Amino acid sequence: MTPAPYQAVIGVWDGHDAGAALIIDGRVVLALNEERLSGRKLDVGLPVRALAALRAAAGNLRIAYAPTTSDPAKTLTRVFPSMKENYYKLRRRLTPPGPLHSLKQRAKYSLTQLPTNAFFRAWARRSFAATLAVPASDIFLVDHHAAHAASAAYWPQWSGDATIVTLDGIGDGESGSVWSWSEKDAALTPLLSIPGSASLGLFFEHITNELQMRPLEDEGKVMALATYAAETPLEANVFLRWFSLTTDARGLPVLRCSIPPTHMARAVADVVWCTPREQVSRMAQQTLEQLVPRFFQLLANATDCGNFGYAGGVASNIKVNRLIRTTPGVERLEVCPAMGDGGLALGAALATWHRVTDRRPEPFNDFRLGTDHGDLGLDAEKFARDAGAQILRPADIASAAAERIAAGEIVMWAQGRMELGARALGARSIVARADSVAARDDLNLRLKRRVWYQPFCPSILLSEAPSLLADYRGDRDVNRHMTMGFLTTPRGRAALAGAVGPDGSCRPQMVAANPAEPWYRLLENVRALTGTGAVINTSLNMHGKPMSDTAAGVVEAWLESGVEHLALGSALLTKKSRPAPVAASASEWTSPSA
Repeated sequence: MTPAPYQAVIGVWDGHDAGAALIIDGRVVLALNEERLSGRKLDVGLPVRALAALRAAAGNLRIAYAPTTSDPAKTLTRVFPSMKENYYKLRRRLTPPGPLHSLKQRAKYSLTQLPTNAFFRAWARRSFAATLAVPASDIFLVDHHAAHAASAAYWPQWSGDATIVTLDGIGDGESGSVWSWSEKDAALTPLLSIPGSASLGLFFEHITNELQMRPLEDEGKVMALATYAAETPLEANVFLRWFSLTTDARGLPVLRCSIPPTHMARAVADVVWCTPREQVSRMAQQTLEQLVPRFFQLLANATDCGNFGYAGGVASNIKVNRLIRTTPGVERLEVCPAMGDGGLALGAALATWHRVTDRRPEPFNDFRLGTDHGDLGLDAEKFARDAGAQILRPADIASAAAERIAAGEIVMWAQGRMELGARALGARSIVARADSVAARDDLNLRLKRRVWYQPFCPSILLSEAPSLLADYRGDRDVNRHMTMGFLTTPRGRAALAGAVGPDGSCRPQMVAANPAEPWYRLLENVRALTGTGAVINTSLNMHGKPMSDTAAGVVEAWLESGVEHLALGSALLTKKSRPAPVAASASEWTSPSA
């Protein structure tokens, strides 16, 4: 008897920032990273908690499983899970490197260069079938960059064909890829592959590591620190000389690097030894800013296509993304909000749904894809009683929170389904006045305990974008997910003073009008009280810990923090013992009309 067609797909990623994603009848209904359930930042390994939640949500539907990445390095860590765990602890600076660290590092980068093949794909299918206790025929393996490409291609609603770009560290022996997207067929066709030996992601990873930061986690700090260094003349940038960007016979870009991955750590360390760290950061950032926009421009010229989708770890660099967005030939740039490896499960699920049903998954623009717990404040009375806190149930939680934010207080905000990806998009956020530098400093140094030079991001009403952002060009630049940088106007630099870098740039979330959304109403109420519909918005977590999917996890973070107020669903919780005042006096705020 012919088996029933698949009704659901579950994508699985068991590497760095492990997670799973569920599609039912073409719609993404749930996507979770394991860290949000385990409480272990950037968790690694089989996402057992996420898989349990997704399987429960799928019920008795027939499920196709879509794991991703099968190269020899990944295979070895699946055979010997302790290797994966040991590397996780080393990368996160939880354990010190041993005497053989340098040798192991060179071996690691040698192994990751090896591509996958039919043997490793077959082994991965059998391994996942056994682990998930399903027939091997229900396992549909997706290569690493195919999953990244699908995560960039399938979620937007395209008006025509597009070019899809992935730039990453390395996976299945590749560091990047380019694909042609056919809107008519909803199909991806590979155009070119970038070898692991020319990895911009690994290059930036080495920079991060040699600056004594955590690779695969602190690359944003390198980007931020670069702002505090003088511009390096291109001819003096040694990093830039390592790379070449030419074209092939088709006019498509060809990226090469003269430093082998096994020698990159030593080469970077030699530069770091005799160069201030700010200048190292600037040269590394400059290298990406020179190469990546030019890569996109060559693609636009060769394909005569101005629509671009973009994913992979390198796509998290919002300053580079600003330059891509304004590159000649680039008409539209859509960056997947879950651009890093934490989005691989989503991409694998999207690609496999199309494969097993020959139907396009439904486009979507809301990446709040966590579990629907209903009103997160349902048990707020119990939380308040256990914490010795006061509780209010205002008629409109957005209005009540806005009053406190406008008065200079910091509010934790937890509403609805949690975000997929690293950006707080109004579901799990810590919120403060956007024009308060004092609130920014308090968030950075006392609450989030981050480095002083790492800026926060603003969430703004979409209608405010033309007056706050200098390089906003209308619909083509709408940025709902904090994936791209923008320069600010004089008014923007004043109104967003707590969320603007020293170069006058910011990474805004633009929130479209929707009175049914508490996040939109919050910004509208802040505008009514302060003159600008904008707030500082950072993720609701403490330093070194992930955001939480559940109300209990949110309350735990709130109690650990020095934040007084928590807007938890319909409830407003306030600590009875007030902490020291947070924000500056009104005289320290910039007039919203400035």
